[in-house]
Parts: sequence; structure tokens; C-alpha cells
Amino acid sequence: MLKYKGMIIAIVAIAVLVAGITCFGIGYLIYSFTNKFSMNVQEKTKAVDVFVYALLAVSLIMTVSNVLTVIFAAIERKFFDALNYSYVDATYSDVRFAIAALIVVFPLYLILTWYVEKDITKFFYKKDLIVRKFFVFGTLFVTVVTLLGALVSLIYTYLGGEITTRFVLKSGSVFVIAGILFGYYFYTQKRDYAKKTFVPSLFGVLSCIIVIASIVWSISVIGTPKEMRMKRMDDTRLSDLSRIQQEVFNRFQMTDRLPLTLDELNNAFQGFSVPVDPITKEKYEYKVITQPTFRTNFELRKKEMTGEAEFELCATFTTVRELNQRGQIGDAFDMSKSQYLVSNYYYEGDVSPFWNHKNERTCFKRIITKDMYYGR
Repeated sequence: MLKYKGMIIAIVAIAVLVAGITCFGIGYLIYSFTNKFSMNVQEKTKAVDVFVYALLAVSLIMTVSNVLTVIFAAIERKFFDALNYSYVDATYSDVRFAIAALIVVFPLYLILTWYVEKDITKFFYKKDLIVRKFFVFGTLFVTVVTLLGALVSLIYTYLGGEITTRFVLKSGSVFVIAGILFGYYFYTQKRDYAKKTFVPSLFGVLSCIIVIASIVWSISVIGTPKEMRMKRMDDTRLSDLSRIQQEVFNRFQMTDRLPLTLDELNNAFQGFSVPVDPITKEKYEYKVITQPTFRTNFELRKKEMTGEAEFELCATFTTVRELNQRGQIGDAFDMSKSQYLVSNYYYEGDVSPFWNHKNERTCFKRIITKDMYYGR
């Protein structure tokens, strides 16, 4: 706990500072709204200004956070790090949401930025609106804190011997985005709006290049929408096979044998119907490899299993699933070295290697061991 004491103190200090600035800004904003003795009523902040800058702040935060989400996911998928591994969502739901949010929010941010630029050019006094200053200096403060945090993290990671291409690219992305934001909003605070300049247009073009490039690169790494659909179809196939596997195991416990065909699993009373392939509507393949053997233990007056039961389930897949023991994509897992236990069920988001497959017909051998038999 002591080694995190400095970090905790720094976080608390920043939180207190942010809270203080926020309270001051809100208080001053309320004061500016209610000050009836203003000499120039025209310069008072209007409701539309508050709305625009609030929406601008939200769109900016969502744009930056989602851009970093997309870039980080692509970097993690492209560059493997043995020291910093994490489980991977094969369908990349967070990345797909980030891309969808960018498609909606980023154009809104550009439109609002353009509107603010035109509005200040038309009414110069709006450059000094308290709500604008609060937005600009708040953005500058957050970017400075972000840059300092990225720098501290970079040095800390380097001292720990964990510098990798993946980490350097992530830190570089944060530096570039935060640096561009800081430079632009620092410039807008010092800018003379009576003079024409190409800087806003350059910022807009540069922002578009970063966002579009990050989306295109991310899609090229994680897959196109068509490939995502194919993965979800294969995910459905794995879920179907897992359900069938569970029903085979349940039937084994009730009858002391493996069903000869999948039709034996259909049970209207229990509401189970054997699923079929979601695209072809054909039945999944099922094959009994070895039926179990039993003997009666007269001393315990109990039936005991003496030979393992084995069966096989097959399906035709359209994508490749290769995960290792750590749930990482890229390193194939050799199933010949693992147990094909029937207890390895598949679930949504499963990152275990027991359900790896190629983009072709793939069979899964499953074993029911002696210790899995309940006995009678």
C-alpha cells in the first residue's frame, strides 16, 4: 500500500483541484447569468451559448475517448506483449461501439467547432464569454494532465523493463492527440478573430485524417462488418454445439450410455429441440466413438464406471478461432496436449482454447471420465 501512497495523493490533489475549478466556474457562470447590473446586456451569456459549449465539450470528450479506444484495440491486436496480456473479446463489441460513436459524434464536433468559429468572427465579444473560457481552459488543463500522466507512465514502464512497441505506440497516440488539442485551443485563446487564418481548417483536416485513419486501420485489423457477422455466426454454432454437448452428458447420466443419434435428445416435455446450423439449416454431425463400460461394486452396492465414454461433434465454420491458454489471439493451442473434457462448455465471450476451429469442417472430441459419473 505504501508504494501507491504518492500516486493516491496525486490523484486526490488533482481531483480536489478539478472540483475547485468546476465549482468556481459554475458559481461564476451563475453570477454572470443573474447579474442585473451589467452595463452591456448584449455581452451576457445566452442559453444557446451554454448549450453549444456543453454539447461541444461532450462531443470532444466522446471523440477523443473513442478514438483512443479504437487505436488501442488495434495496437493490442497487432502487437503481442507477453508481459501485459489480457483476454480478448473475439467480437470486439467495445471497438464496434467506439466506431459507431465516432461516426455520429465526430461530425457533430466539427460542425459545432465551425459554428463557434463563425459566431465569434461575427460577434467578437463572444471570445470573452465565461462559458467559452471555462471550456477552453478546462480543455487545456485536462490535456496537460493527460500529457503529464502519459509521460510518468512511460518512464515508470521503462524503469520496470516493460517498454514494448505496443506501449510506445499507445503513449505516442496519447501525446499526439493531446498535443494537437492543447496547441489548437491555446491558439484559439490568443487568436485575433478579426484576421483570417488557415489554422482552423488545418485543425479540421488533421482531425479528420486521424479519425478516419484510426477507423480504417482498426477495421483492417479486427475485421470488416461482414467478417464480424461471420464470427457471430460461428459463435452461434459453438453455442449450439455446447448445448448439444450438455444434453448428451445429461442423457448419459440418466441412461448410462451415449445416445446413438441426436434425435434421441429431442424432448418436448423439457422443451429441448436439437439446434441446426443457423445458415444451412442442416443438422450438426454427431458420432459415438466409445460407449462407457460399467461394473457393479457389491461392497458399496453401487454401479461404477470402468471405461471412459467418447463422442464427437462437428460443424462447418467460416472463420478461424485460435486462442492460447491466456485467451490471446494469434498463438495456436495444440489440443492434443489437453483433455477433451465434456465439462468444457462454451459461453458468450468464452476465450478458452477448447473450442478453437479452422474456417472449415471442424470436429470436437469430448470425453466423459470416470469421476464424472454420478453412480447409482
